[in-house]
Amino acid sequence: MISFLSLLLLFVPVAFSQPGYGQTSKYCAPSSGTQTPLCYFQYYISPTAPLFRIAIPSDATSSTAFDTVLQIISPTALGWVGFAWGGGMTGNPLTVVWPNGGSGQVTVSSRWANGRTLPTTYSSATYKTLSSSRNTTHWSVEVVCTGCSRWSGGSINTQGYGQFAWALSRTAVPQPSNPSSSFSIHSNVGMISEPLDYGKNPRDVFTAWINKRP
Repeated sequence: MISFLSLLLLFVPVAFSQPGYGQTSKYCAPSSGTQTPLCYFQYYISPTAPLFRIAIPSDATSSTAFDTVLQIISPTALGWVGFAWGGGMTGNPLTVVWPNGGSGQVTVSSRWANGRTLPTTYSSATYKTLSSSRNTTHWSVEVVCTGCSRWSGGSINTQGYGQFAWALSRTAVPQPSNPSSSFSIHSNVGMISEPLDYGKNPRDVFTAWINKRP
């Protein structure tokens, strides 16, 4: 398992978005044996906010559903972190994650919201956890999502600027092992409007990566 310090220090930013809107860069996972590492679109906000990484196949198009990879590295001070695949709270798949105690496990919850209320569980997006861990400063999770690239009313823009959003709270969820747990209202939110070119990978590399773990 790569340490959080290594994860945070091994990338070199190659481009930046507008000041105050987070920094974008390309991050490629460290090589492991003979497997070609996956590369991600990376979005860094601040030391006290989550770090987001997204990877997709290079042949993905907005007209056809495809699997996506999402990695979140969060400071331990945060109780939960949310990621919206369509750029806002409502009308698109939401990935909400939180630490499950101190075991290193992270709970992944598939959600959907039609209004400004607690998002309900969403069965049309499913997740496979590739890895999760926790130390004294951060917790992290990497998941494959089936159903996050295309949904009723929208899809990820693979050729132009993708529209995403994030949310966070410092309040821990009441049932950390339960993906259907309620959670508190967010304390901070933001939007990401960037191309995903940094996170595009050859199809064979992407497929090998998502199949590397059960």
